[in-house]
Amino acid sequence: MGKYALVYHQGRKIYLGLYGSSESKAAYTRLLAELQKNPTVIPLSGENRKVTVSELAAEFLDYAKVSINSTDYMHYQTVVLDFLEKLYGDNFPVDDFKPRCLKLVRDKMITDRRFCRHTINKYVRFTVSIFAFGVEHDLVLETTWRALKVVKSLPKGYPGTFDHEERESVPDPASRFSCSHRR
Repeated sequence: MGKYALVYHQGRKIYLGLYGSSESKAAYTRLLAELQKNPTVIPLSGENRKVTVSELAAEFLDYAKVSINSTDYMHYQTVVLDFLEKLYGDNFPVDDFKPRCLKLVRDKMITDRRFCRHTINKYVRFTVSIFAFGVEHDLVLETTWRALKVVKSLPKGYPGTFDHEERESVPDPASRFSCSHRR
């Protein structure tokens, strides 16, 4: 997602804003000044600045690309690119992402009619897990993540959703043959 200016300091990514923006250039100048003053301290500019939903998503996808299986990674990409990025873009602070925001993401999934209720519930859980990752990496306040966990799964028959029909099990072709041997 290379549209963000970032630097690495002491093994940690510090986001500066959109690449080439006046905000990112000012943040970089401030970072250099802080490091010249005290090179052994982790600069506060990265911690005091509000992390955006897009920055959290970019950080998570970088992590997920090497840490989870490719199928789940593709599902996380769908959540991030089709819903979080489109609805909450570049400037929305992660700690302003409340349960009503998560419900809006879920409602967008419903109105898209691409996913069954089960998948929508799974994608909502994936969204919450992205925020849990953010808590673990000091990008999101724990209270933000905890608040998102109160959003309940959609029950069967929820308006606007659909469920796939139950699939019948397919008999095992090997079961046609008897295991007992007659002599």
